[in-house]
Amino acid sequence: MAVRLLLVTAGIAVVIFAVHWHDGVEVSAGESFAGMPAQPEAHHVTVAGAKHLGSDIWEVTLDSGQTAQVSEEFRPGILRMLARAEGGLLLFGLLFVGCVHPLQATRWWLLMRVRGLAAPWSRTLRLVYIGAFSNFMLPGTEGGDVIKAWGAAKGTDRRVDAVMSVVFDRITGLLGLAILAAVFSFALAESDLARTVGAWTWIGLLIIFVAGIAGFAAMLRGWLRLPTVVAQFGGGLPGRLEEALRAYGRHGGTIAAAIGASVIVQLCLAAAAACCAWSLGSHHSIWVLLAAMPVLFLVAAVPLTWQGVGVMEALGIALLAMPGLATVNQVVGTLLLYRVLELSWALMGGLMLLRGDIQLRSESPSSG
Repeated sequence: MAVRLLLVTAGIAVVIFAVHWHDGVEVSAGESFAGMPAQPEAHHVTVAGAKHLGSDIWEVTLDSGQTAQVSEEFRPGILRMLARAEGGLLLFGLLFVGCVHPLQATRWWLLMRVRGLAAPWSRTLRLVYIGAFSNFMLPGTEGGDVIKAWGAAKGTDRRVDAVMSVVFDRITGLLGLAILAAVFSFALAESDLARTVGAWTWIGLLIIFVAGIAGFAAMLRGWLRLPTVVAQFGGGLPGRLEEALRAYGRHGGTIAAAIGASVIVQLCLAAAAACCAWSLGSHHSIWVLLAAMPVLFLVAAVPLTWQGVGVMEALGIALLAMPGLATVNQVVGTLLLYRVLELSWALMGGLMLLRGDIQLRSESPSSG
């Protein structure tokens, strides 16, 4: 709890003190501005008012009442910047986010079919929307998994199998996210920090892969004595876990398809975030944003704050705030608009939740 509070406090402090809440002008080192003496270092001058004269020309008014015309060096406050976001790009971002939930529903539906859990795709999609809405109600982005597990387990005598399908759905989702982060962060990011994160992500993926193969082989060969544990405790959760692992292990094609769907999901989300960034005037390439956003999504998956607020912004500033490419305001504004796009679709889940009856009724007795 102490570490959590420290991280949250540090992240929110970074946002509060790094964001420019009021309009200002970036003055280069050694240059004077509006009669003010030149300074040896670049600095930010807050202005009392700003008027758009057309194109990229702004007339700014200082506290002293003196006016000056500026262009690229003008930095709008975060509220003005958000108000001037390009609507067409945000619409594209909204469409990208709209592709996510059907893909997630298909991934989960496939994993349930492997286990012989009969659930209509339409009801699976409905519960995915409700889970997306629930993500905005709890810390982190995992609240929807709790709702999905409850809805999948309700109305069936195979509750453990239903919950395990949600667990494996989350695992494949995180694997797809980690793969995307590793590939783009390591190969294409312009930031040294992003490349470092990508390298460590590759190392983590390698460790997970080796440990997973070794653990699965040990279980199948009895090295972990799981059959003995099952016999001692009469099945129960150990038995269901062994059954689930063996079942999913026999359907490598389905697992590969689920991971592939996860990669596409994360590509859509990263593309939506890129649309948000470009709508605010960021000049980062799509490749850099595809490298950085999965890393930020991984941070948001940790249940520290609501939707990763503060923590995502702090890391996003470190990865993306670069002179000539993106300002601190643009990075923070990008993450804010991205959450708004996600919430726009998640509200459909809120409407579905009002109707009640969210169980999947997956009552098939067969086992995959």
